[in-house]
Amino acid sequence: MAFIVKILFYLIRCLPVRLAGAIGAGLGRMAYLLDSRHRSIAMRNLSRIYPQQNEAWKRKTSRESFAELGRTSFEMPHVFLRSQQFLKSRIEFVGLEEIAKAHQDGHGVIFTACHLSNWEIGALSVSLIDFPSAQMYRAVRQKPLDRFLKQCRERFGNRLHERRENMRWLPKALKQGQSVSIMIDQHLSNGIPIPFLGHPARSTTLPAAYARRNNATLFAGLVHRIDHQFRFRIEFKRIELPEQNPNTEQDAIACTSELHQAYAETIHQYPEQWLWIHRRWLYLDEQEQV
Repeated sequence: MAFIVKILFYLIRCLPVRLAGAIGAGLGRMAYLLDSRHRSIAMRNLSRIYPQQNEAWKRKTSRESFAELGRTSFEMPHVFLRSQQFLKSRIEFVGLEEIAKAHQDGHGVIFTACHLSNWEIGALSVSLIDFPSAQMYRAVRQKPLDRFLKQCRERFGNRLHERRENMRWLPKALKQGQSVSIMIDQHLSNGIPIPFLGHPARSTTLPAAYARRNNATLFAGLVHRIDHQFRFRIEFKRIELPEQNPNTEQDAIACTSELHQAYAETIHQYPEQWLWIHRRWLYLDEQEQV
């Protein structure tokens, strides 16, 4: 499997990145027609969040979300194999001054991310701007393939930690003044129900809890694609933590709600760029079945 993926990566890497993305988008739209299960999930999610929109809008947004996933998938070989200079030339960064100030404080920085547009280039973005970074990730079952992908993701200085790994690495990284990156927009079976896009979804409060506990600065990393091209605007939005609540759990929930709101603003602006095929509101789906 790892050998086949490597061959495919290097073959797609030989294509112009715009062509690779266009092929991926076309295949994504084909998947929309063929994959009834995930199409149904996307339509259900869109109906929950945008009940005021008509069916034609929901179908178009769902189809373009599939296209964005396909485009992102076929851009991965370029993200993983092209030079740092090439990737930086395709990104407009916003908020770097705030990051520099936060690093000067010496308490570490926590970045959160979501599956918005090309999240792989978003995950690499911190190391592209030369900030030491540690990231939590989900390992691939095939170990040779996981090693290859991990090597690609770490090539500019990231250090990846598997999500089941002991969490002692996280406060250690913050104490050393490094940054830590964590995805927050997926269903977490043992998470706390917190509104995401206006509806309760089981969510991780880990970034908020560690930011408060270690006096670290918390940022939301917001990625969006510019005009269907391999060009991106990545904004690092500093999240001002609410006044500390003596109730630790309520405090973490309040901080996480602030994070969710930052992502909601961007998702509402570019709904076709978010990953609607994920059952983010499984908590509500299960309640409705009872």
